[in-house]
Amino acid sequence: MSEQAKQNIEQAFHRALRASVIRAPEDVCAIAPATGPELGGQPGETLLVITISTFVFRLLTLFQLAANPATRAYYVSEATRQSLDEAFREVANLCCGALNRELSQHFPHLAMSIPYSLSRQCVAFLGELQPHYLSSSAITINDTVQLQATLCMCCSAPVDFVASAPD
Repeated sequence: MSEQAKQNIEQAFHRALRASVIRAPEDVCAIAPATGPELGGQPGETLLVITISTFVFRLLTLFQLAANPATRAYYVSEATRQSLDEAFREVANLCCGALNRELSQHFPHLAMSIPYSLSRQCVAFLGELQPHYLSSSAITINDTVQLQATLCMCCSAPVDFVASAPD
């Protein structure tokens, strides 16, 4: 996997995050590199995972939310009786859908899984997949809501592409 492809995938993912994880246009979304695929301080008990795959790669996107009142209040509407996990599944699906659409400009035959949950202990085994690319981002919204997203990409053929200029 080329360095250019790694950079382009990360930039595309950050665009998808900024477009989907905030609930209102005036909200501030800060994205910073994370030291590893584990949310510091208060990790949630589960990972929300969505896979985007094609003949040449499998890209796992893992989301981990801080399970605190601020995060729940931000993502769960008072009118519903959803859990935070249920409410965030829609957000994660929108985010990965945006990433999938952008990658489909360069890779035909992309497929995307439905969101599924894994125990957070599974993060320790990402290295077993022998990924060609592994990157974690810490996301903070309005200085109160924290989540972490990890990209884990395994390739079965060389991957390189030049991203389109963002709109």
